[in-house]
Amino acid sequence: MNQNLQSILELQSALTRLHEADQRLHGIPDWMRELHEEHAARKTEIEKLEETAAEAARQRRTAEAAVQDAQEKLKKYQQQINKVSTQREYGALLQEIDTVKGQISSSEEAAFSALDLHEKAEKELAALRESFREIEERYAAEMTRWEAEKPEIARQVEELKAQVAEIKSRLPRGIVAQFERILDRYPAGAMAPVRPIERPGQRQREWHCSACNYRVRPQVVVEIRNGDSLVQCDSCKRILFFREEEEG
Repeated sequence: MNQNLQSILELQSALTRLHEADQRLHGIPDWMRELHEEHAARKTEIEKLEETAAEAARQRRTAEAAVQDAQEKLKKYQQQINKVSTQREYGALLQEIDTVKGQISSSEEAAFSALDLHEKAEKELAALRESFREIEERYAAEMTRWEAEKPEIARQVEELKAQVAEIKSRLPRGIVAQFERILDRYPAGAMAPVRPIERPGQRQREWHCSACNYRVRPQVVVEIRNGDSLVQCDSCKRILFFREEEEG
């Protein structure tokens, strides 16, 4: 295996380990993922119920204000009864009074309904918060443990960054640029091992790109093994290489 290909393989390995370490550093470790999801779900449930309770309280205040405004109107209309001089004015005033009484009735119903909803939400909230307390305590303990592990992972990340920089410094700039272009296209990896496929009845085995399964021509196989340049798959353009157990 030529030196540049060996260095590119080291670079791909270092970048993969760097990505994994960075995900561990900024993500949630597997050992607390289930608790994290349960904690998040319960917290979301509580927040939604808090929004329901707050909205019910707002609706109650709005309805009570509407009742108060309507009662003020009703007082004014009732005070005007003795001042009307015609039957027509009297009938119109009675109609206004009936309308306002209807508004008072519907607003009172809305206020009572909002009050009932608010009380139910607050009761459910109290129960949820009580059950959430134990989960929150466990979650806090696990987060403390996780925070204690982060410095070591952060150290690993910095070491891997330095390793990546060192490997790149050993490679020609053109090869690094070529590798990074392929990696931009395939974030999971710019390299692809060549794998053999045995065909029944055929004396000579075929070789295929393990990433896209495209057949690798015999002369390309020879070039990968003996050449000094990097060889890309004719189909997916990943850089091809042989695993050690398949060399020879």
